[in-house]
Amino acid sequence: MVPHFLPRCLPALPRLLPLLAAVVAAWLALAGQGHADPRDWLTAEERAWVAQHPVLRVGGSASYGPFTYVDEDGRITGLSLDYARRLSELTGLRFEFQPPQTFAENLDDLASGELDLQMSMRETPERAQRFGFTRPYITVPAVLLRRAGTSGDPLRPGESVAVARGYAVVEFLRDRYATNPLQVEVDDRTVLRRLAGGEVGAAVMDLAGATYLMRRDGIGNLRVVEDIGFAYGLGIGYRRDWPMLGRILDKALTRIGDDERQAIADRWITQDTAAMRWQRRALWGVGIALALVLLGLGLALLWNRALQRQVRLRGELLQRELGERMRLQDADRARELAEVTSRTKSEFLSQASHELRTPLNAVLGFSQLLAHDPQRPLDETQRARLRHIDEAAKHLLVLIEDMMTLSRAEANTLTVQSLPLQAGPLLRRVVALSQPAAQAAGVDLRIGLTPEEDSTLPLVQADPIRLEQVLHNLISNAIKYNRRGGWVQVHASAESRGFRIEVVDNGIGLSVEQRSQLFQPFNRLGREEQPGHGIGLVICKQLMERMGGRILVDSESGHGSRFTLELPAVAGTA
Repeated sequence: MVPHFLPRCLPALPRLLPLLAAVVAAWLALAGQGHADPRDWLTAEERAWVAQHPVLRVGGSASYGPFTYVDEDGRITGLSLDYARRLSELTGLRFEFQPPQTFAENLDDLASGELDLQMSMRETPERAQRFGFTRPYITVPAVLLRRAGTSGDPLRPGESVAVARGYAVVEFLRDRYATNPLQVEVDDRTVLRRLAGGEVGAAVMDLAGATYLMRRDGIGNLRVVEDIGFAYGLGIGYRRDWPMLGRILDKALTRIGDDERQAIADRWITQDTAAMRWQRRALWGVGIALALVLLGLGLALLWNRALQRQVRLRGELLQRELGERMRLQDADRARELAEVTSRTKSEFLSQASHELRTPLNAVLGFSQLLAHDPQRPLDETQRARLRHIDEAAKHLLVLIEDMMTLSRAEANTLTVQSLPLQAGPLLRRVVALSQPAAQAAGVDLRIGLTPEEDSTLPLVQADPIRLEQVLHNLISNAIKYNRRGGWVQVHASAESRGFRIEVVDNGIGLSVEQRSQLFQPFNRLGREEQPGHGIGLVICKQLMERMGGRILVDSESGHGSRFTLELPAVAGTA
């Protein structure tokens, strides 16, 4: 049914169109405010570099699908071009893809300066000596392929495996599978055709490229066997003499959000059939038709309103939205900076820990050789000094191990298992190992658990190595922050919520302020005179949470502390 007022409104529509045009123009003008320079995130030095190098020569490939390849119309296309277009919008640089070559030829041209950059390229130690690299913008695993109907076993010793020339996985295969001869082919398409034809029994390719080529060439008799443990973290390789270019591209890549990256990956790595394209076009058509209907209804409704008042209200609303958008952009920049800072700190801690551990092991080894060399016995003074060296090196080694554990926990790479285990024997072993430290400090360390009580406890669900690490830390702290004649007791019990382990002492305790700062990394709580580095309890909290439990603290200054570990119990055990 047609609304009764439409016949009266339609003759007035021509007079309404200029007013609507004015509204749209005002909205566009307001929306454009504050965005005069879309590259305001570049420094003046970086913008000057872009002005001096406006065009970049990019290596092209005819068959590196779905990243860079030549389509049916003879044009270079692929996932890499989507990223190149987006980076061009962000930086103002123009990316010109050169005539297609093999991947190895593009690497040679990049090294000689005939190309400026190469998209979708993995950094390796050998390549890092010749090129600069940005951060990866997509990660693709390398997989083992076999023909359907053949054995689905992993690579057997001595078995030949086909791989394309010039890719980083070649060196990985030579190192990891040294007994497997490599049959190096000119490109990925040749590798797949030889495998499909039975000329080779196994091949290694990146999953995205293999899936794309099998769909495009109609190869249906191949299947993925396993992930070989190697992943292409694909970034952009660029001329080593242009570090400024790498800095600009790295900053631009951080501005491409996760949703946009996923949309690009879905476009090229998922299957895009003719039926799917037809469905998208149909949906677009329905959407446009619906939009036109809604637009007509909107025009009819606007006839009964005061347009000047709408323009004013719309302008005020746009001003508020613009302010909110700018606030959100500032928050996003601050979050990105914090994430980069945190990631840089974790990478530094991990790398520094690895670098320091090797010379420390050498110090400990040689100190032990000096102490036990029967041909060159040491006098008492030399032995005392050597003990100081050994103790200091061991203390530093513990600190390095804790830093590595903390950096892995913050980077979400810390491995924690969940196994059913008996807590009684584990507690007794930890207490026995801590007895020498307790005796040296004059502290009575005991376990409040009889062997008969062991049999009544349910199994606890935890990682035995990590749980022992947590208990060692808690008992060590209870001894360290105690007094001569004090005591420390360890107890375990079954609770309604699961399994509970308690480490109780009558030491110096914690104040309210100290308890509020207890799990802050490198916070010594004002106890700098005691040995330590302030990350042990942080690691304990991280490990407990990854085992599905938690750590609780009850303490009062001068009256000792109670640290409680709560873990899930295995159902049906006693």
